[in-house]
Amino acid sequence: MYNMNITSYQSQILEKKYLNKDTVCLKLQKPENYSFLPGQFLQIFFIDIKRSYSIFSKPSDETIDLCIKCLEGGKASEIIKNITVEEKITISDPMGHFIINEDDIERTYVATGSGIAPIVSMLRTSLEDYRHKSKIYLLFGIRYEEDIFYIKELEKLSNTYKNFSFDFTLSRPSENWKGNSGRVSAHLPSKITDKKNNQFYLCGSPDMVKDIRKLLIDSDIDMKNIKFEIF
Repeated sequence: MYNMNITSYQSQILEKKYLNKDTVCLKLQKPENYSFLPGQFLQIFFIDIKRSYSIFSKPSDETIDLCIKCLEGGKASEIIKNITVEEKITISDPMGHFIINEDDIERTYVATGSGIAPIVSMLRTSLEDYRHKSKIYLLFGIRYEEDIFYIKELEKLSNTYKNFSFDFTLSRPSENWKGNSGRVSAHLPSKITDKKNNQFYLCGSPDMVKDIRKLLIDSDIDMKNIKFEIF
């Protein structure tokens, strides 16, 4: 059973869509008076387990969207794979301190895989709602071509907001791949243009976060300007 000290809300699955072969986007009904900050996560309470998922949507959206990587053999992943539209679920209050505020400052985001979820919430809020004008850059790492998702949406954002740009790279590309390849750590150094007035947000695998943090610290980036969340 879940912790009764955590406030819980009843919600409903409104839409379920696969973004790639093992990444699912769930659109949830937003409970009345439910509010969160861009970058926060929530918990879903299943019958005998609970799991935390970052919120993919922005606070002003009408739904709560989750971007979930389904792991082979994972107990919660199997439930997510079999969950159906209109099914009722129980969710928690939003949690977490991996967030942005309304300050209009330069920001650099680095994400791998489903670690893009909280960063999409931050990006869309910053550009669409806060109307930030400072430079915003995203470096998105994916393993294989068949894993690619959300690129068209990022292209639309970059075409609409001239202060936003992004790159994505494949760490395990095929021989026919024509785009960027290699780990995100190989591409980030050339993108750092301001070391003093830039905030860095990292979200993804433990190895990626560790490598990028070291790279930034070795590049004389102040640790207080490096925020991260591990998936």
